[in-house]
Amino acid sequence: MFRNTLNNPLVFIIAALTIAACGDDSGSGGPATTAKPAAKAGQSASTSPGKPSAPISIDYEVLGKPIVGLPVAINVQVRATRDDLGSVVVSYSINDASALLFQEGQVEKIEIASLQDASVQQLAVVPQREGRLYINVSAEVQTAGGSMIKSMAIPIQVGSAPDPSKTDGEVKEGPDGETVQSMPAKVN
Repeated sequence: MFRNTLNNPLVFIIAALTIAACGDDSGSGGPATTAKPAAKAGQSASTSPGKPSAPISIDYEVLGKPIVGLPVAINVQVRATRDDLGSVVVSYSINDASALLFQEGQVEKIEIASLQDASVQQLAVVPQREGRLYINVSAEVQTAGGSMIKSMAIPIQVGSAPDPSKTDGEVKEGPDGETVQSMPAKVN
């Protein structure tokens, strides 16, 4: 026989004490506080303390309305966020060839000698079906510390998108006061 541990108040008390203890590294036993570390010289306070990111940015613009079977152009802009960068290799890839293809003659990898000014490349792909499709862009840059890569996926909406404000089911209040979306089974 299984007991429902979610209705046991002891579980919640233990969890709350564990969370409180984990957050308090001061040893005072008082409430845990989080202090932001001071920014180092030349670094903004909002910089992530985790893994360093490549000192480049990638922006894009889908030109026109993507239609199945017709090429769609995408401007991809690669910019340096520092002045001391070496060459940059920009690569484009598609994971699902049944959904999206490169237009014939499209370059899938290009080396840019210098990013002193923003570099804009035009990419051309041919959607094979409707829906949200993706093109992967990676930019590898040589820095004094070695090679770094920045990657992103460019979404392309082909055809009409479903209306996000329209939901299936009905919003109801559950027995514990929680708002839920009721989606009863349909019988044919």
